[in-house]
Amino acid sequence: VQSYLASPSRAQEKISDLLIELRHRGVNFDIQPIDENGQRYFYAKSVNYPRGSISATGQTMEELERELKDAIFTAFEVPVRYCNADLIVFNPPLAQNKVVVAHKKVYATT
Repeated sequence: VQSYLASPSRAQEKISDLLIELRHRGVNFDIQPIDENGQRYFYAKSVNYPRGSISATGQTMEELERELKDAIFTAFEVPVRYCNADLIVFNPPLAQNKVVVAHKKVYATT
């Protein structure tokens, strides 16, 4: 509810905070495949986010990318209706990596 009631100026402030962080420092993630109870999924956790950690899971790299972007917006308190997934870019791109066999480092930027 609070997200939908957020003023455009408040939303822009949060988006600005996000963009400044991503452009100046970026957020690095460690991604690893998890096999648990016959299920395989991918787990990503930030390694340099100064206010705690950001993490997400996904059954595919495409799903992980969507969930990780959502987690980043949530960490920066960007109201849902102001989130634009195109603002966040992963290097290397997650969706192009079909298989992760070991730990992988990715960098979120704009």
